[in-house]
Amino acid sequence: MSKSKTTASYEIVYNTLRKRILHLELPPGSIVSEIETAKEFSVSRTPVRDAFKALVNEGLLEVKPHVGTFVTLIDMNEISDILYIRETMEKAIINELAVYFGQWQEFKLQHILNHQKQLLEDSLLSAQDFAMKFAKSDNDFHNTLFALAGKERLLTYFYAINSQYQRFRTFLNFEDKTSAEKLYNEHQQLLVYIKNKDVEKLNSLLTHHIYDGFNSKINLIYEYPNYFKPL
Repeated sequence: MSKSKTTASYEIVYNTLRKRILHLELPPGSIVSEIETAKEFSVSRTPVRDAFKALVNEGLLEVKPHVGTFVTLIDMNEISDILYIRETMEKAIINELAVYFGQWQEFKLQHILNHQKQLLEDSLLSAQDFAMKFAKSDNDFHNTLFALAGKERLLTYFYAINSQYQRFRTFLNFEDKTSAEKLYNEHQQLLVYIKNKDVEKLNSLLTHHIYDGFNSKINLIYEYPNYFKPL
């Protein structure tokens, strides 16, 4: 197999497995077979092995010697640290954005919010499809805040440590639409506060926006104990 074809195969395997893990199609604790993955994608084991190594480095897979390769359990201690980093960064960025916020910025954010509303009103989506699509749209909203503030580079740093949190957010939205509806309403309110340059209300709402879902669904850890590392 040529080097370019091996690279393309690696990217397909890596991106597909990563998506499945983050969207809980491969739940925490699932075993992942190198041989079976190679068969599924009709590739040699070399690109599969490279994809597995990348996912191990990202904290999404772990290798247990003489046992197998598994999707890692969700680490709530790591998620707590990520929430702290996210709150600190987003407050600084949104406060800065509010200073020069205009109609073009509002249009881009409102477009994303319109999509979130459509998802909430779509009764044909399965719970899992809804969770995946809303999580992506939620990411789009917050990523756009970074982009509008000219801080895309910070996103690169943040996403390097963000995989555990992405899985947990999908997990929170998986049960029903209640959490997603709350996020959507808070997104709308954040937009209002940014337009009004109301920094005090922005900071207060953003803290609740980031932590409330985490705190309100902490009981799910006990309902799905096999998904999580022991606290």
